Amino acid sequence: MGSDRTDSGSWIDGETDGSEFGDARLGERFRKLMGCLDGAIGQPIPLACEDWANTKAAYRFLSNTSVSEEQILAGHFHATARRAASTEGILLVLQDTTEFVYQRAASDSIGYTKHVNSGRDKEGRWRQHKLCGVLMHASLAITLEGLPLGLTAARFWSRPQFKGLLAIKRKVNQTRVPIETKESMRWLENMRASTTLLGDAGRLVHIGDRENDIYEFFCATQALGTHFVVRTCVNRLAGDGKHTVATEMAEVAVAAHHRVEIANGSWATLALKYKRINVLPPIGKARRYPPLSLTVIHASEIDPPEGRKPIDWKLLTDLPVETPAEVIEKMAWYSMRWKIELFFKILKSGCNAEKLKLRTAERLVNLIAIFCILGWRIFWMMINRALPNESPGSVLTAEEIVVIDRLAARAGRATAAQQRLSAYLVEIARLGGYLARSHDPPPGNMIMWRGWSRLMDIRLGATLANDAHVGN
Repeated sequence: MGSDRTDSGSWIDGETDGSEFGDARLGERFRKLMGCLDGAIGQPIPLACEDWANTKAAYRFLSNTSVSEEQILAGHFHATARRAASTEGILLVLQDTTEFVYQRAASDSIGYTKHVNSGRDKEGRWRQHKLCGVLMHASLAITLEGLPLGLTAARFWSRPQFKGLLAIKRKVNQTRVPIETKESMRWLENMRASTTLLGDAGRLVHIGDRENDIYEFFCATQALGTHFVVRTCVNRLAGDGKHTVATEMAEVAVAAHHRVEIANGSWATLALKYKRINVLPPIGKARRYPPLSLTVIHASEIDPPEGRKPIDWKLLTDLPVETPAEVIEKMAWYSMRWKIELFFKILKSGCNAEKLKLRTAERLVNLIAIFCILGWRIFWMMINRALPNESPGSVLTAEEIVVIDRLAARAGRATAAQQRLSAYLVEIARLGGYLARSHDPPPGNMIMWRGWSRLMDIRLGATLANDAHVGN
């Protein structure tokens, strides 16, 4: 994937080439800020920028009204499309929403994410307060092997207020409200943007959780010729409209049993059922949307242990499913959805996106957009699990490779002789505390993150030492 890197800024150039700003100086500042943050991921801006001039320039860039998250991410989106074009076969496009929560004395300049309970008052009534923050809805393209190619769409927003929403929901049937007026429209917008960006709609499968169980979404995918696997939670009318999907599936015989490994090395046995069903639109939208022929998949755990909620997956897809093997395949595709949650974890735990002190939503969003690119690179380093024999230059810069070679040689290990990406990533993991024993599982994400942070510090020290040597 990609060409070898020849200097520390080349990978950044590849992810920013498509980002166009009205002023060329903004583009230069963007790339310079990316370089500063790349060398100090998770650190405050002043620490990453090292001096007041660069720090002030960074704050000015983030607060510039001519800068937006669309411009910042445009180059990365184009790079994702290039990586996707170099692969073959089906691509999974994962969608999900996350929130970044902040504590501010003046929250109105940022906005809110939701209401939460904050205990009971003296009369025993629940008290609620609004969480200050920003929401992000993102789409991430991955291969069937789990290789994250990059983001394909992202939307940011916050809610100015909540007053009256509950009363409205009590009076209005939400199934009759046009999707265009709801926040749920983001699922359709991201799907359309991702399909347009990646092209070849037939090879794309959009993956979503129960929040993505939206009839308008299903219709939109069919209009574009793309596909989906979504976990369903709505018991829709089916067939002739006199019964529901659940009623029809209750009459379907179990087609097979499937054993899956779950947490802590334990196993679960699932009973698999599937059927192609004529699914009807909501009654209030029957004139606008047609019935759809969709495959319904049910996977229910048999004899679950006490104290654990049984596994019960209900999936909906437009793809044909004719054998138990194809049921297991679609379940495996859906199970890849956790990777976008892992990406969000990298943004929050690694980049420390929720520790930012910026005072407005616009500035926060611009910086989080930059973190999306930096966080993706860290995520992509886990490529060794998908393509262990890849060249290290596909992920690491020449300078980083030299530093790792020297560290490994000092410990009596020969990464330079192997020239395999997996060997270099293990060395990074060692810097994060990974022991690399024969029976150890692959390094986790936080270990990789700690190792990467140490590598950046060591790289900086090596650069300073080299500069001092040249100066002498």
